[in-house]
Amino acid sequence: MGFLSGLFGGNKQDKALQEAFEHIKRVLEDEEFQLDLINPEMKEIIKNCPAYDKDPNGTGPFGLSEKNPIPVNGPIGQLAYLSRLETNKGERLFFHRVGAVNTIDVFEAVTFSGNEWFILFTDFYHPRRSRATPDGFRFTSEVPQFSGFHKYCPNFPYDFMEMKGTERDSGLSFAYIPLSKVMPQIQARAFSRPLAHKAKIDVVRSRLTSSLIQGA
Repeated sequence: MGFLSGLFGGNKQDKALQEAFEHIKRVLEDEEFQLDLINPEMKEIIKNCPAYDKDPNGTGPFGLSEKNPIPVNGPIGQLAYLSRLETNKGERLFFHRVGAVNTIDVFEAVTFSGNEWFILFTDFYHPRRSRATPDGFRFTSEVPQFSGFHKYCPNFPYDFMEMKGTERDSGLSFAYIPLSKVMPQIQARAFSRPLAHKAKIDVVRSRLTSSLIQGA
């Protein structure tokens, strides 16, 4: 059972709790189950798209260019993939979706410490997540609970707690990282976009064909 196995013994009274954690694990890790959570029409489209780690016709740096986006399995696959990323220094990411350039989704991300900011591009029309990572990143060995959103956060990342609360309606709030892991940095007001990053976001924002940013 992976990370869940140490939480339970053989006691029958733990069965309900174990089943709940198994459901969380499926939401976080099971690619087929993640597709089952989206509407059937979209699922059918995604399942008929190609599965690969990188677009063979992609150009530019992987994941950091809209012409070489990260293949993932639908919107929940986006959450699962991006929540697994950490920098080579071992820092995980907050992230939110700011919009799309045609079919390519654009995410803004920042390390938990607030030291590094990124713009990441994903393509969710694929039946599985990529096993590749952008340069400068690797997959975390931590429990990959969700640490970002498939929606725009107006006060990113300071509104993490508020936005996590909105996921109750989707049934995904239980799959998010504990607030104790992220609130110290948020309360310390550790996040400020560098000027170079602001300039990049402005350029990307001007090219969005679908925007989640009010007023864009």
